[in-house]
Amino acid sequence: MKRFRWGIFGTGEISTKFVTGLAAARDAEASFIASRSLAKAQRFAAAMGIPRAIEGYAEAASAGGVDAIYIATPPSTHATHALLCIEAGIPVLVEKPFATNGTEASRIAAAARAKSVFAMEGMWTRFLPAAQALKKTLAAGSAGEVRLVAGNFGSSQTPDPATGNFNPALGGGAIAHLGAYPLSLAQWLFGSPRLIQAMGSVGATGVDEDAAFQLQYPGSVIGSFFVSLRAWAPNDFQIMGTAGMICFHGPIVRPSGLDISRQAPLHFAAPDFGWRTRIRQNGMVHHVAQLAGMTTHSRGKRRHYRYAGNGFHYEADEVRACVECGATSSAVMPLDDSIAVASTAEKIRAAIRESTTTKE
Repeated sequence: MKRFRWGIFGTGEISTKFVTGLAAARDAEASFIASRSLAKAQRFAAAMGIPRAIEGYAEAASAGGVDAIYIATPPSTHATHALLCIEAGIPVLVEKPFATNGTEASRIAAAARAKSVFAMEGMWTRFLPAAQALKKTLAAGSAGEVRLVAGNFGSSQTPDPATGNFNPALGGGAIAHLGAYPLSLAQWLFGSPRLIQAMGSVGATGVDEDAAFQLQYPGSVIGSFFVSLRAWAPNDFQIMGTAGMICFHGPIVRPSGLDISRQAPLHFAAPDFGWRTRIRQNGMVHHVAQLAGMTTHSRGKRRHYRYAGNGFHYEADEVRACVECGATSSAVMPLDDSIAVASTAEKIRAAIRESTTTKE
């Protein structure tokens, strides 16, 4: 069977994870690593066992010899590098965020469609078994009518403009690097939001460091999300409906399972406000009112979804499957979703900057 050859743009940590993940992919290998610095490319190649190191991204795109290129350069360069590869007729997997705004995302998609070249955003979480199971479980009606979706993703980081997260010139910020996850997952499950409200804080380096945003999706589903580069957060994702809850078990970026709780709607046709419960505390007896018929717990179970490798092979295998069948877009991570998420992120950042300007 022919091996699927990958070119890698960028020598950062995410490239290391992707190349490591290829070990679990279907007959895949990294054929070259490209960087602005030949020395960096050579160090990466030596460390990861990649046969070629190339200086310059335009040079790498023109060199060819690969079946697809994984673009893991800073977000501010994603559009430029994706367009280089598409122009050369090479399929691309663009690490999230797909682009810094909706206009750039649309340019990448338009170029891919015009040249009939495959392009996809590297939102790896969508392809993980637990996320795939979430979508199927939701479609089966396990949560009933979905009313709410929530997600949080944050860690306390020291602001440093030398790092990509805090450098606006590199496309930094909490929305770009962390908000992409809940936004993409909710887009996948519920579609494009019809209403967007947001507030947050912009740090000394000029990027959004904290953000809280509420969105209303089709079907009146309300989303509430928090992301932060400065505060620790639960890093979770939850779907809440009339018949129960479905939550990721494990972090939002790499869930290992689902926690499913089912609870029938409560009925208060004949409420009884009698004193039902006696609680002894600090030597005194307290009477607590409880509504008749109300249950204090629901039936829940946990489903585990284990897999080999670090999980990045799922998106790599999706690219290969799509390229081999001649598709120019993925059904799991379609280009229109990437455009919508980039546009939503852009609106959230604009709302945050407006709110901080108003405060001043």
